Amino acid sequence: MPAIKKVTPVHVHLATTIRQDGQEEQFSFDELGNFVELNGKYYLRYVEHQNGQVTPVQFRLDDQVHLHRNGELTTLLDFDLEAPTYTRYRTQYGVIRLEVSTTQLKKEVDPTVPAGRLRVNYTLATGGQVVGSYQLQLQFMA
Repeated sequence: MPAIKKVTPVHVHLATTIRQDGQEEQFSFDELGNFVELNGKYYLRYVEHQNGQVTPVQFRLDDQVHLHRNGELTTLLDFDLEAPTYTRYRTQYGVIRLEVSTTQLKKEVDPTVPAGRLRVNYTLATGGQVVGSYQLQLQFMA
């Protein structure tokens, strides 16, 4: 059975707050991207341009929310309010295992427009030590 795919150009706005080691950084940017409907699943894809770096980003927006950033370092994060998820993060010193604890997850997606909002608050920890806490607010609209 062939894949059913529908791609719609969208405007993406992302605001992120990162708290690490008592410091807080905020990033905000607007990009053009695509809302993709593929076999009943929804994806938001765009390319992030920041500090001269180009990073392809994909969110899968279904029962759970999955984030895949494919830049200098590949990031795969699964956000689940029910239980922590785990990912491997490759650093210059080797691979570390990160625990992703999602404290807030609000998602509204209207595939008919398409438009949506996503708010995720989460912490990353390794070896029982919190690496940082993150707030991600995403909006997209055709």
